Amino acid sequence: MTIRAITSGILAIEGLKMGRAYLIEDAAGLTLIDTSSPSASAGILAAIAEIGRNPEDLHTIVGTHYHYDHVGNVAALVERTGARFCVHEADVEYVEGRTPWRALATPVVGATMTRMAPPQESLKVDRVLRDGDVIDAAGGLEVIHAPGHTPGHIALYARERETVFSGDAFMNVAGLQLPPSASTHDMTQAKASIRRLAELRFEYALPGHGQPVLSRASEKLGEWSRRWL
Repeated sequence: MTIRAITSGILAIEGLKMGRAYLIEDAAGLTLIDTSSPSASAGILAAIAEIGRNPEDLHTIVGTHYHYDHVGNVAALVERTGARFCVHEADVEYVEGRTPWRALATPVVGATMTRMAPPQESLKVDRVLRDGDVIDAAGGLEVIHAPGHTPGHIALYARERETVFSGDAFMNVAGLQLPPSASTHDMTQAKASIRRLAELRFEYALPGHGQPVLSRASEKLGEWSRRWL
């Protein structure tokens, strides 16, 4: 586990099981964006300790979408910290375990998920998010509904800090890329969501997979989307 400072009060937690989690530190305490796949909670708690904070300082966990590599440690972290868990309304049925993860997948992908993914949990959702909601962190995190990868996929826009937490709306692995088609519910929607995000103004884009984009991020996303989408 390593911690990388992105901009004022925003830290990337790297080297977790799968994907990346992000911590926001401000006067109210800590907000965590995504949690990696199961068994990474110890690494996240170690990151909190490394920056000189206590587990109880974590007051909010936001899942950008229901996939297990983003909400896999919610239960363990909520139990340890007492944090509130937030997710978009269109993904609630999946994180609560009422609808199987594989329900949106093709038969081949669904069989693979059943074989390889951890057992689906039933997580308690404390706040149901909707497009345009604001989470009290980083001067205000605006919820941007960015469906496609999942029905309730969201990005979070910290306007004051010129940062977008983009989840799996796109990846930055050897360059900007679409989310994997095998795990994306609706690629047409996913492309439209990328175009919507590119209309915002931000310096930093922080995806769940691949490397953060640390300069002119909205310009780069716009140029890429106009060329390839």
